[in-house]
Amino acid sequence: MPPGGRVVRGLRRPRAGAGAELRPGPAGQSPAPGVSAQGAGPSARRPVPGQMLAWVRGWPLRRLRPAAVVYIVTVTLAGLAAVAAAVATAGDWWTARDAAVWLALLGCAVVTLEAAHTAREVKGGVTNDVLTVWYLAAAVTLPPVYAFLAPVPVLGYRLARDRQGFTYRRVFSNATLALGYGVASVVFHAAPASTAGPQPGTGLHALTWTGLVAGCGAVGYVINEGLLAGAIYLADPAFPGLYDAFGRRAGLITVLIELSMAVSVTVLVALSPFLMVLGLPSVLLYRQYLTSAQLSTAARIDAATGVLYAPVWRREADSEALQARRKNTPLALVVAEIDHFGAVRQTAGREAADQVLRRVVGILTETLPRTGLAGQVGRVGGEEFAFTLSGVNETQARRLGERIRDRIAGEPIATEDDSDAGFVYRLSMSVGIAAPRSSGPTLAELLREADAALAEAKAAGTGQVRVFAPGHTELPGPAVARPPG
Repeated sequence: MPPGGRVVRGLRRPRAGAGAELRPGPAGQSPAPGVSAQGAGPSARRPVPGQMLAWVRGWPLRRLRPAAVVYIVTVTLAGLAAVAAAVATAGDWWTARDAAVWLALLGCAVVTLEAAHTAREVKGGVTNDVLTVWYLAAAVTLPPVYAFLAPVPVLGYRLARDRQGFTYRRVFSNATLALGYGVASVVFHAAPASTAGPQPGTGLHALTWTGLVAGCGAVGYVINEGLLAGAIYLADPAFPGLYDAFGRRAGLITVLIELSMAVSVTVLVALSPFLMVLGLPSVLLYRQYLTSAQLSTAARIDAATGVLYAPVWRREADSEALQARRKNTPLALVVAEIDHFGAVRQTAGREAADQVLRRVVGILTETLPRTGLAGQVGRVGGEEFAFTLSGVNETQARRLGERIRDRIAGEPIATEDDSDAGFVYRLSMSVGIAAPRSSGPTLAELLREADAALAEAKAAGTGQVRVFAPGHTELPGPAVARPPG
């Protein structure tokens, strides 16, 4: 996940059946007499304490896992305590010159926010607003108290400017920024003058000064992003964007680009605060680039599951099929569907159903080979997923389908929110496989064969795996990628 201030489909209803087993845990208790699952009965009149309790329970934060709630509240309070301690121990820190530089840096931060304000935040994703460029400059060129305080007015501006989204996420992300870059400022100012100082000198001092700034930027990044990653994982371990934000090469390159930009702007501000205007256009251009890249990704990725949309997956798979025909490489296609997934949605609602889908996708991707044999996973139906396998034979494809089936059946999936706390779902998955052959079939042919095998697996019961057998499996009509709906 690149450094920055982060502001952290309908399903096709299958046949009726018992493919999804719902088990209440310790928290699954019946409501009290006169009180429905949603609250008080129609004739009940609550006293003021009861109304306050219901109001607190209605907070979006309350819908998270208990561990995530404790973590978010603790980190937020730690951020507030750090800001208060910095102000209390700073002494006579408010000077006209420092205040003017601080306000100018905050002004640049606001301009950076406004540069991409017309682009709506991508649902289900992690956004990067590049504000750490200005926070690092404040951490290095001003006393630490300014770095601790910098996210506070920016948060107030964001809440006043855009009331959409969850307030607790913005408060939490700004608390992590205050902690990260406040600590970075303390580290920089604790360094000896021979290494640090208010400005870069000449010769060796310029190199050590710049290196220390880069190191402090890395400290701020690690603290900020580490705290954010902990919150995301505790809230939803199967969050589809967690690995993309932290582990992929593209994300690390983004980190280095933004860190180098932050160091460059910090050098300019240290030489003369008036020079910060020279760094602003580059920051704005980079911010717009990140926004465009994220919107482009959102057009490809299903926000609920983190896999490709059906039309996008079909284009990718069609390209793989064409390449396989050209290289005479065997290509198999696997279609897997959760059995009777409608039971989950009917009992728990859309939010819990999406949690279950994300965990199923996580199990699916964890089971796939990491050697480049498997193509990207696509969501081709409400609870139906597909992927290709390159260079495998029929036996290998069948074994992989059986491993997927067994892992889904063997791993209970728990969801936690206000409407479904403490329930565990035990699912089964039917798998249809179009086996590789030497004739080099098209994607349309593979889809028809995999759909035929899937229909045979579902007809045999739940949790079945079938491989298309020419002459024995009836082909359906022309295959069409089915969008979630």
